[in-house]
Amino acid sequence: MRMRKHCPTGVIAMQYDMGFSIKLQPGNHIFTAEAGETILEAAKKHGHNLPHGCADGACGLCKGNVLQGTVDHGKSTVIALPAEDRAAGFALFCCAIPKSDLVIERREINSDWNMLDWDGSME
Repeated sequence: MRMRKHCPTGVIAMQYDMGFSIKLQPGNHIFTAEAGETILEAAKKHGHNLPHGCADGACGLCKGNVLQGTVDHGKSTVIALPAEDRAAGFALFCCAIPKSDLVIERREINSDWNMLDWDGSME
């Protein structure tokens, strides 16, 4: 929980920023992303090991489906996330910042998973 000061009438008030709830499918795992936090950052902080590679929006390894809700796609590249994928509801979880509560679909991986061993399949 983060507190933010704002001053609309000259009086300092405190506002609690609760972030957004993210439900990870399959499994109905629920965790929270703080304001400005990517889906991947929030997932890692809450113990969910999601696939990722460059963590910079270039490789596409963290691509997943946003089933409900909206995200800011951040610095994702068109190579890793083409316009047709974006239109179909996909996002790069390393760059995507929730703008509402979300339901996302992505497989979790074992902690010993290594990008160098990846054969390119999503199965």
